[in-house]
Amino acid sequence: MKNQKSATFYILFAFILISVSSCGRSPEKGEVLVQIGDMKVTVSDFNERIANLPSRYQNVIKRRKKEFLQEFINDMILYQEAVRQGLNKDKEVLKVVDEARKKILIARLLKDSIDDTIEISNDEIATYYTDNKNNYMLPEVLRVSHILVPTREQAEEIVSELENGASFEETARAKSVDPTAQNGGDIGYFPRGQLIPEFERACVEIEIDEIAGPVKTKLGYHIVKLTDRKEPAQKPLIQVKEEIRSTLYTKKRREKFNRMIKDLTEKTKVEINEKALEGTGG
Repeated sequence: MKNQKSATFYILFAFILISVSSCGRSPEKGEVLVQIGDMKVTVSDFNERIANLPSRYQNVIKRRKKEFLQEFINDMILYQEAVRQGLNKDKEVLKVVDEARKKILIARLLKDSIDDTIEISNDEIATYYTDNKNNYMLPEVLRVSHILVPTREQAEEIVSELENGASFEETARAKSVDPTAQNGGDIGYFPRGQLIPEFERACVEIEIDEIAGPVKTKLGYHIVKLTDRKEPAQKPLIQVKEEIRSTLYTKKRREKFNRMIKDLTEKTKVEINEKALEGTGG
């Protein structure tokens, strides 16, 4: 619902720009899609504005054209009434509009001067990947089975049975009180750091197919069997390529922004009255 409202706002804002850009000039040529008072919006103008929106919003409009057009009409009726009442000349409104205009101009400046100038090559991505391999590691992963019982006496009895050749899986199915009993005690794979510390320590200290226990936790007493271990491994470049691209983009954008501010500050006279500043805000 939140995303839908955001899309509605974005699209209605774009449509309002249609009306604003249409003021003071001759009507667009082409078939009229809708006329609201004296304002006309043509099919070609409508399509052009939609084409300039991000693709995710275009897709929303394609599915719900009539609904968004009706919302646009409602907004424009209200907009025209606000103008009729002279609210477009209200000092407080003009102040807010002026602030919004500044923000829009700043956003366009940053887009043209910074965002649209940033390029990230595959060589840069590969170099960053090589230089920062530790940031792109798959953690050690363990696969463990266990048998959980309420008392140490029961756990020690089970350990003795296992040492005498009993099947771990069958014993888990018969005696474990944990839901994993139906799977022969198999917990599955998990990365280091996700299980109860004392339980995990016991898993780390044994080799594949070895058994440890009893291990006491807040759940009871466990007999643990390590069934597989996957050592830490490097994530393949293809898997982290877009993540690295985003990291490099953010880094370059910050550098370009800081450089732009520095250059403009050097060209602009800025004087701060520190004494007056102390008296503000209170």
